[in-house]
Amino acid sequence: MQYIFEDKKILILVSGSIAAYKMLDCISQLIKFGAHIRVVMSKESRAFIQPLSFEAISHNIVLHDENQSWHNSAQEVSPNHIFYAKWADIVLIAPATANTIAKIACGIADNVLLSTLLASSAPKLLAPAMNTAMLNAPQTQNNLVALADMGYEIIAPRSSILMCGDEGEGALAQVEEIIYRLGRGLMKDAFWHKRNIIISGGGSKESIDEVRYISNRSSGKQASYLALALYMLGAEVTFISSAFPFALPLDIKCANVESVTAFDDAIYTALDRLDSMTSQPIVFMAAALADYAPKPQIGKLKKEHIGEKLTLECLKTKDILASLSSQKAYKVGFKAEVDDKNALQYAQNMLETKKCEMVCLNIIDSQNPFGGETNRVKIITHKDIQEVSGSKLEVAFDIARAFSQLHSLKGE
Repeated sequence: MQYIFEDKKILILVSGSIAAYKMLDCISQLIKFGAHIRVVMSKESRAFIQPLSFEAISHNIVLHDENQSWHNSAQEVSPNHIFYAKWADIVLIAPATANTIAKIACGIADNVLLSTLLASSAPKLLAPAMNTAMLNAPQTQNNLVALADMGYEIIAPRSSILMCGDEGEGALAQVEEIIYRLGRGLMKDAFWHKRNIIISGGGSKESIDEVRYISNRSSGKQASYLALALYMLGAEVTFISSAFPFALPLDIKCANVESVTAFDDAIYTALDRLDSMTSQPIVFMAAALADYAPKPQIGKLKKEHIGEKLTLECLKTKDILASLSSQKAYKVGFKAEVDDKNALQYAQNMLETKKCEMVCLNIIDSQNPFGGETNRVKIITHKDIQEVSGSKLEVAFDIARAFSQLHSLKGE
């Protein structure tokens, strides 16, 4: 995540909710990712948490109604609402109470938090936190709709047991989800905005019997990071996988499947759902799917009934990527090889025979193993070959960039 947040300037506006303490964890994580954080607190929020706590974590002065300063210094940003507003790359209001939401919707600026917000031209995200009845009140719902129409990104609250003892919607979104949404706000790219993406990931699992299966060493990490990267860039992502190595943003549609047949059904179901959409979807076939699968047996095979040798009859599976019409979706293939000498030729053959826009070649060796945190990939198109390496998130962004550059040349 450092790739996304390094040196980004994030302004966090904290209003009066008990959930304010959760922003300490949020800021701590963002600092670890290399972001610069400044905080503005309302008077009501200071009843729940002291500014010193935010200052200790962010290493910056917390702005509130009682400490605005207008001194002019070239070395530092003065703690006042104009300087803080101009400083920010992105603004997050979290937690946002019903009262604060109502005032923002009406353009009221009767405290330093609201004045800072009104003075900022940076992208804005808002994470509500309040009692369920307050959230569902028509006034609050109308205000949230109005703010969304103004361009605010609303980070929906969770359903949970609230501090008042009620159970329902209104709890502040999880810190992880808030961070994902901040990343999306910072990374959005016009080419990927609202594009429909389908990504397959993980290794297929083909049943031998009702207990055992045949699979491979794919961890699903690169596909998961690709789903995350494309989400951050603004795409509408459907992720179909047998492995989910880390939690993904809630807006990514996930389907957990195992066999090649299940992958096939899920991919075509997703494509059928997108038939009415305007832009042609893009399928990134990153899953490591079995070429052959055994005939599954009923029950559990017992060694005392089998003897010294188990023989499995395996049948060729469907080649999903080859079967997909290039008129129905743009196709990006993925290929893992251990034969360094012939790997490039295999990948180029795949580009031609399966009518792909692009093939990502992953040569597996001791320096580039399955399940690692880094990757080295050759991106092969009909025009050129480029090699990218780094963390799997960095490689995911490189793959996305290569695809967008390829289609930008076509005038899309």
